[in-house]
Amino acid sequence: MERVSAARLRVLFLILALLSTSVAGKTVYWQALKRPELLAQAIDQVRTDQVLAAQRGVIRDRTGAILATTVPLRSLYAIPAQIPENERARVSVALGTLLGRDPLAIRARLDGGAEWLFIHRRLPEETARAIEDMHLPGIGFQAEPKRLYPNDTTAAHVLGFVNDDGDGQYGVEGAYDTLLRGTPGRLMVERDPANRALAIGVREAQPAIRGSDLTLTLDLGIQAAAERELRLALEKEKAPGGSIVVLDPRDGAILAMASAPTFDPAGVGVADLESLRDRAVSWSYEPGSTMKALTIAAAIDQRVVAPTTSYNDVGYAIIGGRRLNNALGRAYGPTTVTQVLERSLNAGAVFVASKLGAQKLYDYIGAFGLGRPTGVDLAGEVAGQVRPLAEWYPVDVGTAAFGQGLTVTPLQLAAAYAAIANGGTLYRPYIVASRRDAEGEHRTAPVAVRRVIGPETAATLRTMLTSTIDNGIAANARLSSFSAAGKTGTAQIPDAAGSYESDEYISSFAGFAPAQDPRFVTVIVIERPQSRLLGTLSAMAAFRGLALDALRYERVQPDRRP
Repeated sequence: MERVSAARLRVLFLILALLSTSVAGKTVYWQALKRPELLAQAIDQVRTDQVLAAQRGVIRDRTGAILATTVPLRSLYAIPAQIPENERARVSVALGTLLGRDPLAIRARLDGGAEWLFIHRRLPEETARAIEDMHLPGIGFQAEPKRLYPNDTTAAHVLGFVNDDGDGQYGVEGAYDTLLRGTPGRLMVERDPANRALAIGVREAQPAIRGSDLTLTLDLGIQAAAERELRLALEKEKAPGGSIVVLDPRDGAILAMASAPTFDPAGVGVADLESLRDRAVSWSYEPGSTMKALTIAAAIDQRVVAPTTSYNDVGYAIIGGRRLNNALGRAYGPTTVTQVLERSLNAGAVFVASKLGAQKLYDYIGAFGLGRPTGVDLAGEVAGQVRPLAEWYPVDVGTAAFGQGLTVTPLQLAAAYAAIANGGTLYRPYIVASRRDAEGEHRTAPVAVRRVIGPETAATLRTMLTSTIDNGIAANARLSSFSAAGKTGTAQIPDAAGSYESDEYISSFAGFAPAQDPRFVTVIVIERPQSRLLGTLSAMAAFRGLALDALRYERVQPDRRP
């Protein structure tokens, strides 16, 4: 027998030692260093991690009426690989018939190469049951939440909507989306090889946290009245759009907010972008003569004029080398500051503003909240525009005095008039009165932004604005059995060239009632009324109809005899 050399034995031994070391190293690597990763992969094969959707919070009006809620509906999906080729035509026709859709379009989606796809989201339950009873191959259902708005289009812009991904858009749904949507939970379930949950398997759950419920300051009754009056005014004037805002002047609570054109929160897929815009907060316009009340309030507050201060009205005023005319150029002769409001005189507003001065006028415009967001808790607010004082020309003192050359939102103007109505304090408008979560109810505290004018000035303006309705140009806003205060506004519409459109206007009315103890303030704006300069008649008619409904609804006692 041939003997094995010592050298060969040493080589063989070395090879065996290296192999043993390698095996041992691999064993240590997989059993020690890689053990957590392997264990996780093994667990993943027998466990599924599911997201538990949180229920979105309910939105109610101040009386408790439901404005928005969520219900579970079934969405139809398909797994094309589980539908035999010779069955796809039958499945497409069956689904097309029940869904009212083109079977060829459904077939094209099934043949599109997707592993999984939605066929139809959030089906009516009767349709879902009919499809379920057909036992179609590769067809299944997945529960999805559906946001419902029981009052159809009422308060659509205030509420906003929820898209198919569950995200709140616009209005309260957008501004309070994080609170409303809650926090999703998780459920880990151990399954067998057939993907069935094991009754004795591991289950680890982190429950979903329900979204907060919101109670709004909005009153469904007053909101319905505002939307009715806006609709009637726009129909009469054949106007393309408009807005109504109703505030409680005592704390800035929004009682109603209507905007047109409008949309259906349950059918936003067919709505155009313009209809989604809430004109109360996302649209600005020149306020016109409604601005005169703020100009006169500032001048009286600074004691540079009084209600009985007079000047000789010649139908126009010269300021900065420019001539600014009264409406129709009419001259009135000796005229008091009270009559400036009663007759809505541009020349009179220029007279008052000249007494006040550019700096003080600018300061009061800012103090009343114009040119800056109100801070309302709604999505999409714009600031309006007031140019910096350094950019003013001398004539701008005159034009700003009667609401030209600056822009406001309806909500801004309503908040400014609320300061006159409540004794001089500007409040931040708000729409959510309280929210309720697992920790209880959290009420919104009203925010007094600043004192704009003194109580005596505010009382004086209330009397002057009451006379504007009782004895002046706003007579069509007079109420039976109730005193009312207010001012009309007619403004031209700026064009792209920096001038104004020919014979196109925005008509408005700002007012409150009862005059000396106001329970609500409203601003009504009509865009491009067909009656042109007479559009304020429709705005006053809307105020009259809304005010009488709101006062009776609130059971306010009449302060005048019919």
